[in-house]
Amino acid sequence: MKILNIKTPKALLGKYGEKMARRYLRRHGYRIIKKNFVAESNEIDIIAENRETLAFVEVKTRTIGHENPNEPRPASSVDQKKQRGIIKAATFYTAYNPTPKKKRFDIVEVYVNQKNGKYYLAEIKHLINTFNLNTAYERPRK
Repeated sequence: MKILNIKTPKALLGKYGEKMARRYLRRHGYRIIKKNFVAESNEIDIIAENRETLAFVEVKTRTIGHENPNEPRPASSVDQKKQRGIIKAATFYTAYNPTPKKKRFDIVEVYVNQKNGKYYLAEIKHLINTFNLNTAYERPRK
């Protein structure tokens, strides 16, 4: 149960991005199974499937014109800690929902324009199989 349901501008932007990502995935042959799945304090934005794959999707939304110079693209904010959390939640999900389908971890980058307080979709990039157990747990190189 959520005690506070505060709609901050960042939360509204994120929800809009997730909505656009779900629409994109549906148009590209995916069926949305779950949204905002939480297990052990870790969240997966979207769980979707097509004929052969179960995809655990992290959505990153950015407003054009407000780019962060330390983050070359939205997907770069999905660091190893975030990847490990998504993998833990996905492991929990598949333990209770077994499937013979291949599993993978995707990122959908959503770019939007903002005008008069409203968001307008500019571009979507679907990055397929962006991380796995090996990349989420590899040690940084020195």
